[in-house]
Amino acid sequence: MSASPVTATAVPDVQSRSGAVVHYDSHSMEEYTARWDTPMGLGEMAFNDTRKVDEDGVVSMSAVPFQTGADAVFDHAKYFAASHELFPMPESGSLEFSADIAVVTPGTEPGRVIHGSYNDSPGGDRPYAEPTLEGQQAAFMFDVTNVETSQLFDWFVSGNSAFALIERLPSAANNPTLAKDDPAYVGLDKAYTQIITSVTLEPGTTHTYAIRYRRNATQSSVEFLLDGDVRARVDHVGIPLDRQEVDYTGVYPSYRSAPGEELGPRMNTFVIAHGLYNVLDAFPFQHPDAPEMAVSVPMTERLFGQGAQAEFSNLTVTSVSE
Repeated sequence: MSASPVTATAVPDVQSRSGAVVHYDSHSMEEYTARWDTPMGLGEMAFNDTRKVDEDGVVSMSAVPFQTGADAVFDHAKYFAASHELFPMPESGSLEFSADIAVVTPGTEPGRVIHGSYNDSPGGDRPYAEPTLEGQQAAFMFDVTNVETSQLFDWFVSGNSAFALIERLPSAANNPTLAKDDPAYVGLDKAYTQIITSVTLEPGTTHTYAIRYRRNATQSSVEFLLDGDVRARVDHVGIPLDRQEVDYTGVYPSYRSAPGEELGPRMNTFVIAHGLYNVLDAFPFQHPDAPEMAVSVPMTERLFGQGAQAEFSNLTVTSVSE
């Protein structure tokens, strides 16, 4: 779960017209900090600010090993930056976000089992133990979020693999002051976090990752592309994959087969985000409405010497009306 509250302003030069393209690269640290907000603070960068931007538009950052941690959902974001600008979605058409990304994740151990205990079992009488993908342990995250609905799409890129993730953040994490009777409230009947597919990579190699959202009057879908090839597609955005009986990795099942809801007509703007991440918890990530599923993971299991270093460039947003 990203747990990433963001605010943004509209991009004046991006119109919902055929072939509109915006290049969102930075060519200096000053330009980077003007384009990207850090609503969750600097995280790992507060310990050692490794962020660099070269004149060719390559942004790099490193946290090896991770030093920040918390026994809560906010452990996930080691560093998080969201675009200051807001990108409008065509009423009918597509909006595609792409970037060239290279990552290494020292200290990760594919398949490493994370141990903890359920919070309702004092003394650890009900232990928790689950294997994790490399990208759950440490990764660079490339994210596209619709702020209005808290629906997001991610590529998590690690040293030897990358996975596509689809998620709708619950209000308990994203907007905890929102009342449950508010029409915008997202409870566990609508929230989900699911890893769709994973692909194998050579560590440190640069690939082009893209996320393309499409919609028209009757349907919506999202595609995850790697070097121009579609590696995953999800229709009926907003409805969990297991509820749709769609094949996925099995990480993570929705809570009590949550029905979700179709979100296509409501997703009219998006922000981009990036950061350094891990996701080592059990879904639904200590949500207050599911105490029986709340798992405590000790710091020794969260921080075991893993970290990530990444660079990205050629960040492009393409809007096509149909």
